[in-house]
Amino acid sequence: MMYSIAPIYGLDLPVEYEQLEYNGVEILACKTAEGYILERIYSTNPQDFLRADMQPGKLLENTLIKQACQ
Repeated sequence: MMYSIAPIYGLDLPVEYEQLEYNGVEILACKTAEGYILERIYSTNPQDFLRADMQPGKLLENTLIKQACQ
């Protein structure tokens, strides 16, 4: 028996990430069929990491996504 934190299934599926501006903060989001899921926050403001709407794994509201960052 093998114990691992890595998922058993789905490792071969490609993951598409996009860097976005969400509610005034630059983030890294994973693009899924349901929308964007927050993966990482790029901010120097500690308060951004404490916001309930900016927690990793949260499905983002499309109305708050302003633009894709280049």
